[in-house]
Amino acid sequence: MARKKMTEAEALKAQAEALLHEQQQVLAHAGSVVRQASRELGRVTSEEVVPRVVRGTRTAATTTRDKIVDDVLPSIASAIGSTLSVIDAARDKRASELTKQVAKLAAGKAAVSKAAPASSSASAGKYIAIGIGVAALLGVGYVVWQTFRADDELWVSEDE
Repeated sequence: MARKKMTEAEALKAQAEALLHEQQQVLAHAGSVVRQASRELGRVTSEEVVPRVVRGTRTAATTTRDKIVDDVLPSIASAIGSTLSVIDAARDKRASELTKQVAKLAAGKAAVSKAAPASSSASAGKYIAIGIGVAALLGVGYVVWQTFRADDELWVSEDE
């Protein structure tokens, strides 16, 4: 019986070696398929994906640059220019002298007002000035909104 078990063990060993050989062949074939797929993926990436990404990036960058140069920078420059002109006017000696004179006149008028109280009626000029101020504020708000709103043109369309 020992001999019979020995032949069975040899047969099992031969089957195991055959199975191992078949598995090695399957794995070698799978490795070959993976290498071919990798090469094809690299080709598709370099020929199709990269050019689309580059086109989309260039389009988005150009649109963003144009939006900044045409809309944002002029608004900022205008605001800075207005601020600097106000600062220059405040530093001007003539303006400070004029302010002092107006203060003296206002003080004199206040003394006259206390002597003879006038009726406090609102003039049309006051309402016109308020209306112009509100319209200017709305205009600035609209320009800021147009400058910073999301734009649908930034999306890249699929080329057929």
